[in-house]
Amino acid sequence: MVSLFKERKSVDVLICGAGPVGLFLANELAGFEINFRIIEKLEKYSKFSKSLFIAPRTMEIFDNRGLLDPFLEHGVKIKQLFIHLNFHDPSNPIKIELSNMNSSFAFGLVNRQNKTEEYLVDALHKKKSMGKKNVPNIEFGMELVRYKEEENQIIAVVKNTNNEEEEITCQYLVGCDGVHSTVRKGINDWAYEGQTLGSSWALADLEIDHELIKYDSATSFASHEGPIAIEGLDARKNTVRVIVKVSEEESKHETKDHVMHGLTNEKHITLEELQKLIDERIAPIKLELKNPVWISNFKISERIVNRYRTGRAFVAGDAAHCHSPFGGQGMNLGFQDAHNLAFKLALAIRGQAADVDKLINSYEQERHPIGKKVVSGTSLVTKMWTSNNFISIFLRTRVVPFIFHFFPKIVFKFHTNSFQTDFNYLPETSEIFHKYEPRLSAKNKLIKAGHYALDGLLKKITLHKRYERITLFDVFRSTALKHTLILFTQTKGVTADCNPLIRTLLEIYGDYKSTITPIIISDQGAVQTADLQFMPFQEEGREQHIFVECKFELHEKYGITNEARQQAFVLVRPDLYVASAVFEDDVDELKAFLGGYLVKAD
Repeated sequence: MVSLFKERKSVDVLICGAGPVGLFLANELAGFEINFRIIEKLEKYSKFSKSLFIAPRTMEIFDNRGLLDPFLEHGVKIKQLFIHLNFHDPSNPIKIELSNMNSSFAFGLVNRQNKTEEYLVDALHKKKSMGKKNVPNIEFGMELVRYKEEENQIIAVVKNTNNEEEEITCQYLVGCDGVHSTVRKGINDWAYEGQTLGSSWALADLEIDHELIKYDSATSFASHEGPIAIEGLDARKNTVRVIVKVSEEESKHETKDHVMHGLTNEKHITLEELQKLIDERIAPIKLELKNPVWISNFKISERIVNRYRTGRAFVAGDAAHCHSPFGGQGMNLGFQDAHNLAFKLALAIRGQAADVDKLINSYEQERHPIGKKVVSGTSLVTKMWTSNNFISIFLRTRVVPFIFHFFPKIVFKFHTNSFQTDFNYLPETSEIFHKYEPRLSAKNKLIKAGHYALDGLLKKITLHKRYERITLFDVFRSTALKHTLILFTQTKGVTADCNPLIRTLLEIYGDYKSTITPIIISDQGAVQTADLQFMPFQEEGREQHIFVECKFELHEKYGITNEARQQAFVLVRPDLYVASAVFEDDVDELKAFLGGYLVKAD
């Protein structure tokens, strides 16, 4: 072993693992202009599809960060789900429409993992070419060997493919390095708790040309022996992803730990064996399988870490949790881990957090319950859809169809959870959410801290045009690297002369210019053309931060109702979750919360 410890290099953050989650975290840190390095044990990316599914919540996040366009351009939009129960009458499957999901992107998106990695690498290069500071190249063939924390920093030892070692000093270390995470294994009391299920499965990317297989849909055949799940990969080539349960007798080779981790192109089960298995399961339906890209066996692991943070080290993505592929939630869960962690690291490193330890503690407080919920939820669904006991078979062949036909609200709730459009945090679980209770009637519906921000249509006022249509999420895209403080004025005006809260908003903005961007949402009838020259932020070219609506739809969505008869402030974090929401009578509580959360500007 050759040591190269002559000069220890220092960065703010060292990311171990340049898969999708590590690359997204790198894009986040690059956006915040944080000094980081990202290393990857592999010498190059795999050409295989691996994780496929991009959930609506992930699309919202990517859209907010300007990353979404290549995914939409090249991905396959999944707009419907079909579940076949009666193989003798396949013309009448259970059909689930995704268009009613509460998202700007009411569909699933199938995109090969190698393409996801390619798009995120391209986005890093673009940031570098646009002059963003501290954007490094990905260091392939570089592996974390060990690390230790000392004197408010971490000393990490990495090695390259020539076994040459290098020491790196970093403020924070983030393990995005998969189920066999070196970061997680580097500390003895960091446990990866759970189990590996006994059943064996097969995965294949291949071609199927059949009228039942639609390439803008996901199709499942609910066989008694276990489900066969099929989703489109490429409509032009009729390429699909097939996942099917294989009995223990049919599994002839050693299996991998989990479908999304460490798969190679070794063909464990043959195409002929897979064809025979599917023919037997769904007879008399005949699906011809051909031209396989890869076929592999796997087993499902259901595990989650006991903690997401130990000192200055963190885990995210598969290093923190792994579970059944049903619902395609794993990679999306990891993206949300990175989205949650990145802005907190940026605040801590920049010295903008009032209490750094409280801030970075909140990563585990917020993400661990969500990870646990997904692992347990996918475990329950997997058992119901795959077990061969009488109860499971009865549930999936009798009870589920009945529920799907007669209780659509239950089905809708299930799918909003599966597609992660309904994930909110509980204010009491996190140290950095504002625990606020309005002093109004029980009918009050003010949005709570921990709730994901809601979108809606606005009209933008400019000096040159009377109105220009825009959505609130469009506004968030322009304020993405800061918190957004919204003042909902109801029918009050937008000048300080007619609305005293404008001065309050300007005062808060003056105190937190480096971390908060203010916007005003008012009633269209309360804003006059003559007001334009008196609008706040004009001196800084911020007239685009004044917006109006004519029907109070966003006011209603955020709970600022006519019944409340009060203006309100809503603070939205860079990860699009509400940090605080207060009515005007309690603005002092907002100021107190901000004082314990963010550092005032110089």
